[in-house]
Amino acid sequence: MERNKSKIFISIALATYNGEKYLREQLDSILSQSIQDFELVACDDCSTDSTLKILNEYAEKDFRVKVFTNEKNLGFKKNFEKAIFLCSGDYIALSDQDDIWTENHLQVLLENIGNNDLVGANAFLCDEIAKSTGVDLLSCSKIDFLPNSKDDWFFFLLHSNIFQGAACIFRKSLVLKSIPIPENVKFHDYWLALIASVNGGVTYVNECVLYYRQHGTNVTKNEKWKFWVKIKNAAKKKNSHFIKEQVEILQALLHKDLNLSHQKEVKESIEFYKNLGTFKRFKFLFWYWRNFYKMNCCSDKKLKISCFIKNIILGI
Repeated sequence: MERNKSKIFISIALATYNGEKYLREQLDSILSQSIQDFELVACDDCSTDSTLKILNEYAEKDFRVKVFTNEKNLGFKKNFEKAIFLCSGDYIALSDQDDIWTENHLQVLLENIGNNDLVGANAFLCDEIAKSTGVDLLSCSKIDFLPNSKDDWFFFLLHSNIFQGAACIFRKSLVLKSIPIPENVKFHDYWLALIASVNGGVTYVNECVLYYRQHGTNVTKNEKWKFWVKIKNAAKKKNSHFIKEQVEILQALLHKDLNLSHQKEVKESIEFYKNLGTFKRFKFLFWYWRNFYKMNCCSDKKLKISCFIKNIILGI
């Protein structure tokens, strides 16, 4: 297949580790994309099953598949970091080893990134055998409205996250601004979205571009979609570990090139998390209301009020 130089060239960073069970389905869905001009950079983290054999099998059949192996196990975050560095495309998409992409995955993301550094999309939830559960990730996040300005996205990401790496694409220019990822940052996709929000901006399209597989060995996936639950539990003094993690992430963010306004928001958020365990219920709700209401992310005041009331009913 001859590469068309006139087209946008995309890299797909795939991090693998003992993924033989679902890997073929994922590879087939990637190679069947409506946009065919891309490279697939697969970085294997010392798998002990047939993962590497499967990757090499596909690489022999398709020149776009490039396989790299680590000399020692790096862990999923550092493995993704290495795969990203090995990418040469103007745009970089991330891929897990156990999902299934829709045929227009890359097309939807490219058509919606605009002038932003990063765009994310929604995903269908499916079970271990790829059967749809009838729900999607955005609905699971319990987020009622999304920002519509660059500054609002930044504030939103200080306290929530809807970006799933496998449903994102970002500009290569973001790599040098965000990598290496700080050791205390657990999820690489959250960090990429945060850094993008203070640089070229982020956006989100509510269209499902993959089937997000849930099974026993992908525990980290299940953790990402409980952000507000973690905040509420922390306010009840049930999740001090989450507070520590979030403070460390925001402190790492302060070392980036932020304007004065962003620095102020980060410092206020750090103080919020540090004091979260001592916040009383209505003090927390007042803080939540004051900050989220000022965001111009929803013109419908009734919806904003309903979100506020819902949090009172759920209880802090």
